[in-house]
Amino acid sequence: MPQKDSEILSGLQRSDTGYFDLLFENYYDKLCNYVTSIIHNADIAEDLVQDLFATIWVNRKHLYIHSSFKAYLFRAAYNAAIDHSKHLNIISEYQFNISRQTTPSFNDTMEFMELLESLETNIEQLPEKCKEIFKLSRFENLKYREIANKLSISENTVDTQIRRALKKLKEALKDYLIILFFI
Repeated sequence: MPQKDSEILSGLQRSDTGYFDLLFENYYDKLCNYVTSIIHNADIAEDLVQDLFATIWVNRKHLYIHSSFKAYLFRAAYNAAIDHSKHLNIISEYQFNISRQTTPSFNDTMEFMELLESLETNIEQLPEKCKEIFKLSRFENLKYREIANKLSISENTVDTQIRRALKKLKEALKDYLIILFFI
């Protein structure tokens, strides 16, 4: 690792904000340009790079990079851009599939709205940590590893909490499964 990068990493691990500023000055514009070249949207690229820097700061004490810090940053930025693109593709595919379906009846719509309300209520009744992990997984589309890093817990804990949430929700919503099947 180049001397300057190793100093920055070492400074970050010591929570020295001056080194975070140096990291930002050295890489922010380069990473934004790189991500923009992948996703073709400068505003979203900035958001993704800012999230990357926030993640680095939050996880600074656990960063152990043995090769190139620069390569690590660019790989992380690339992964964020690809994840964003995949997310957009999933949304587009979902919207396309929804648009192809027939219009549901009023009763179907009401039953579906009731199901959604019940789902929201039951999610809110989950234990706090379980609810937080479930929402990060299902609503923010974070991978188990990302959730584990964000919350400083193990991936096994994330998996266990997701399983518990799904089991509780399945049990609570079992009466709606038949309705959902017909909708």
